[in-house]
Amino acid sequence: MRPIVRLLLRNGIALNDFTEIAKSIYVTVAFEEFRTPGRKQSLSNVAVLTGVHRREIKKILSCPPMDEVAPFKHNRAARVINAWRSDTQYSQYGKPLPLDIKTDFTSLVSTYGGDVTPRTILQELERIGAVYRKNSTVSLMVDSYTPTHGSAELYEVFGDSAADLLETLEHNLNCEPELRRLQLSVVHNNLPDEVLDDVEVVCQDRAMVFLNSLNEFMTTQDRHSNPNLKGKGRNRAGVGMYFFKHPVDDPGSTE
Repeated sequence: MRPIVRLLLRNGIALNDFTEIAKSIYVTVAFEEFRTPGRKQSLSNVAVLTGVHRREIKKILSCPPMDEVAPFKHNRAARVINAWRSDTQYSQYGKPLPLDIKTDFTSLVSTYGGDVTPRTILQELERIGAVYRKNSTVSLMVDSYTPTHGSAELYEVFGDSAADLLETLEHNLNCEPELRRLQLSVVHNNLPDEVLDDVEVVCQDRAMVFLNSLNEFMTTQDRHSNPNLKGKGRNRAGVGMYFFKHPVDDPGSTE
């Protein structure tokens, strides 16, 4: 909880504000996902599960859902960047090509940007410093979509990434062993200060190689890039990677 509380405090969200949000989510999750099999969910059962009074539960359930960010809003720009790097029409040997704005870039956005206009996508990519524009051409300068520090989109990415990780952890704690999802890490706890920068660079470089190869494969399995793909339902799946570092309070470690 420490990183979450740190983030909340930095953004002026006090305990009472967080409590009200958490209370609403407790009630919603209990009501929707913790019903007794074969029976209709009741306010009394939700009260027992959550510890929230029946009057408050009724009030929460009668209110419109809390405003939610448009689903995967930032993914349209991310999708364009991924396609720019993986679709051989817009890249060569995995390297994104400079694109003519009126023709190639417009085609890229029309294919992968959903209902967002090429101009809107270009403005967003320029805003976050992802592209370099010269005359009538535009070049991709980044490996992935990363919003600017402190922007609303960056908090959306934080929310998505944290939820994805916690969903996997919660699933693996409560499922049969054969149904566990990918959950791997590489951790060393006696690294000297002097090697941390090199370790971080190597981890980042190798992670990008791995993620780019996965992206190439998953692009072939996604209806956005393969509209003729057959199958039912609509699902979101992927792999996330992150680097962490912090000092270890261990007086036994030596130089």
